Amino acid sequence: MKKKNDTQLIILSVLLAIVMWAFVITSTNPSVSRTFRNVPILVEHKDELEAKGYTIIGLDEVGNVNIRVEGSRSKIIGIKQHDIQASIDVLNVKEGIQSVDVKVDAPSGVNISLIDPNDININVQKIVEKTIPVNLVIKDSLKDGKSVEVNEQSLKEIKVRGPASEINKIDRVDAIIDDANYLDGKMHNLAIHVLDKAGKEVNNVDKSADDINVSFTVAETKSVKIRLNTYGEVADGYEIKNAMVSPSDCVLKGNGQVLKEIDEVTTFPVNVSNLKSNKTGEVRLNLAEGVTLYDGSNPVNYKIEVNKKDRQ
Repeated sequence: MKKKNDTQLIILSVLLAIVMWAFVITSTNPSVSRTFRNVPILVEHKDELEAKGYTIIGLDEVGNVNIRVEGSRSKIIGIKQHDIQASIDVLNVKEGIQSVDVKVDAPSGVNISLIDPNDININVQKIVEKTIPVNLVIKDSLKDGKSVEVNEQSLKEIKVRGPASEINKIDRVDAIIDDANYLDGKMHNLAIHVLDKAGKEVNNVDKSADDINVSFTVAETKSVKIRLNTYGEVADGYEIKNAMVSPSDCVLKGNGQVLKEIDEVTTFPVNVSNLKSNKTGEVRLNLAEGVTLYDGSNPVNYKIEVNKKDRQ
């Protein structure tokens, strides 16, 4: 009987010891929780998605999540934010707007009790490529009184690549010439701007080139009247009532000293010999050497009106 009592006492002592040990452990290393805020979300398999011809709009706006972890005090107290990783997997997403679960990896022995938010919406779009010409936009004040022409241009067009919605925003591609130093005849490097209809930069696209090399040839310009030149005499008893050209003026370009001496441009002569009625047609401008037409028509239209002379 005594042996039986001794055995029971031993078992009771062991159980009591276990309880006491557990009490001590939980008292000195209790279970606690801790919240990590603004944990960045990593995007897994993004390269594989783009290899399929798709991309995610607004990745910069995917944002962060708040994560609460639970575990023993000794485990939790040693965790740093970089020990916790939040991610989304886009390997098998489809085109369009959809919700994707946020996955969290934490150190072993730690439980994830909260992910906020636990899913996010992403917009998957097809990647589109487009070729667009580069416009050289010269500030009007730089062209005042001058003819500015491209001498050399390193490229005439670029390729833009990106989400369909962004590519569809593009209205034009411009290189802006807003400094008189760019018109010195030398090669200059200019930034390329991809713009929408409102003139705002479309940033979320890739460009085949970010800049362009270009040089210009600059000449002086001058606006002058056009005078119709005729030769011969109209028929006896007739006279020229009016002789006109259309357009009546033009813009010339060339050396400034040469242009300074020119007040008008004449046409090549039109024969009016024995003319008894009105005459119309086309005639070319007789331009001085080293001078060319910058703005206007060549040939121009002419009209000669002939009347009978009044009898005296």
